[in-house]
Amino acid sequence: MSFKIVATSHAERFEVTGIAGPSLLEQLQAASVPIKSSCQGKGICRQCRVKVTRGIAPVTASDRKAFKEGQLAEGWRLSCGIRPKLAIDVNFPQIYVFQNDVAWLRDPVSDFAWACDFGTTGVEISAVDSEGEFARVKGLNRQVVRGADIMTRLEFAQNNGVDPLRKIADDQISKMLSLLRETITAKKPGAKERAEMTVAGNSAVTSFLANLPIETLAVSPYQPATLAPQMTKLAGLSTKTLPLLNSFVGGDLFAGVFHLWTARKDFEEPWILMDVGTNSEILFFDGEKLVVASTPAGPAFEGSNISIGMRAEAGAIIDPKITNGKWSYEVIGNDLPKGICGSALVQAIDEAVEAGISNADGEILRPELLPFDAETSLNQDDFREFQLAKSAIRTGLDLVRKESKIAPKRLFLAGAFGEHLPLAASCRLGLLPDLETVALGNASLKGVVDWMRAPAEEREEFLNWIEDAKHPIELALSDDFQARFIENLTLRP
Repeated sequence: MSFKIVATSHAERFEVTGIAGPSLLEQLQAASVPIKSSCQGKGICRQCRVKVTRGIAPVTASDRKAFKEGQLAEGWRLSCGIRPKLAIDVNFPQIYVFQNDVAWLRDPVSDFAWACDFGTTGVEISAVDSEGEFARVKGLNRQVVRGADIMTRLEFAQNNGVDPLRKIADDQISKMLSLLRETITAKKPGAKERAEMTVAGNSAVTSFLANLPIETLAVSPYQPATLAPQMTKLAGLSTKTLPLLNSFVGGDLFAGVFHLWTARKDFEEPWILMDVGTNSEILFFDGEKLVVASTPAGPAFEGSNISIGMRAEAGAIIDPKITNGKWSYEVIGNDLPKGICGSALVQAIDEAVEAGISNADGEILRPELLPFDAETSLNQDDFREFQLAKSAIRTGLDLVRKESKIAPKRLFLAGAFGEHLPLAASCRLGLLPDLETVALGNASLKGVVDWMRAPAEEREEFLNWIEDAKHPIELALSDDFQARFIENLTLRP
């Protein structure tokens, strides 16, 4: 017997036909309701929490861990633990906002093709002519509905195959291209498109897009089916993926290095290139050798596994400061605060340590000073989650630097997070070393654009160089990984 499920979130309302058996989360996801669940129903992330306003939802063991008694009495539950048998109405606060932003940079001067950075969290596509990028669209990666982090998506692919993830990507790319085509037609009628696209992505994303087997990538030692570039069809386009560098260092970092290579500015001086994310990739070039590594930092910096974590979108707290025991902050979109984004999390924790709310070990000493307002507050678990993510990244940086006697002179940060990372706070917390730091923005997309425009001989030269120079290492196999990881948990090194 079927019944009606009504789910509301802010101004959105969804009606779903429910059946007995599957969890409420599973039924909402199957109906494409954009409810958040970075852990995909394991009862860990608390993002799928709902407030039951009508119907029956017995309290589970996971609910008791996630909520206080008063919250349970108000009807708060984890939707992954609700198995409805009758009509139920719920309200859920954590919703994915799938909005595409289009930017027009200039008029095209020749025919054009497409460059794509398909990231774990975001997707950006550029229209590229003979002079470079002239239009761009970006949006949230819709694969987040199958897990905020890559390992969760790989687990999903193991159980359900790669096709569902590939279909999500294909549909999303098609819609984003439609927006760009509409803009180009309106701005420059008659501009000629070549039905070609070049894509950079991490190892897992590339495997999903190219429909490659993922069995060896999902388990230790995490090897992709191939490192070679792939030809495939996406959104009706002849699509080429850039080669991967190592198990979890993909085409996005290949593109980032090529972008530095193309610029050639300071390229010969020792540098580190790092992309901070769920899986943070770290490359160290000492002038001869390119050390290649990755470290699983988890999704804390992307707003997941944090009680009030969210992406940098409307309602996200930014620039938090505490003075005389009171917080001040800005909110994206001048909205009411709904949560905190990753870069603001770094700043808030640094401020809390400076103010004595937390000690250097991450222990909350003055919990009454933690709330930003009556509804929005970090907690002890959030500090622990941050410490784990921060230590994973810093330990990775320390260990790649050990691979050479030559010290790096610069740290290049790739990705949107690196652009907004508060550098002084990051150094005080021990997240980043005290190096000259340069934010590159989306180095992956820039590198794809460079790759599309580069002469064949330059591409060949780069391929030969990187094949000879790269030196992959497995950080977890280092003798002092555990000791350094524990040492780097401190918030005041």
